[in-house]
Amino acid sequence: MKCIHIFKDGKMDEINYNEKKYNEKKLIKYFFKMSKSHGSENIKKLYTWDFNDSKILCYGWYDGVDGFENNHELPQSGISDFIDEDSSLKKLYGDIFMIKIKNTNYLDLTISDYSVFYVSLVDDYSDYETDSSSENENISDEEIDDKLIDEYEIIDNNCDELEYDNNDY
Repeated sequence: MKCIHIFKDGKMDEINYNEKKYNEKKLIKYFFKMSKSHGSENIKKLYTWDFNDSKILCYGWYDGVDGFENNHELPQSGISDFIDEDSSLKKLYGDIFMIKIKNTNYLDLTISDYSVFYVSLVDDYSDYETDSSSENENISDEEIDDKLIDEYEIIDNNCDELEYDNNDY
């Protein structure tokens, strides 16, 4: 099974794990052995996302020392058994590992697969409109051009009032 190793600098690598059935104790030992950078305490399952007909699981450290923060921003809305903070906002430490399972079987998760998963969550949340974007949608191109011309004229008129700087520096 392929899984994703996300280093603390945000770089990713695909690693192979030679088990077929999901066994968390063995998996955690393997991830600990593979990690280059650790947080405090033990590595744990941090977040879970439902994706298509499978689950994406995130393992790593949720606590650690300053300077060992992981730069990767997880996708939003991950579910955790013990962390209240949204997955996209939670600061993680050391290396992070992402796996994909269906029922009790591991499935391959490549960097390409992870990208599709990540973008799908970003697209899902970008569908929600904000107040400012919905207001601007009703403005025509002609109105935008008129507004830009008005702003340019204000700036241009203010430039006429500027004086030459005669100071010696």
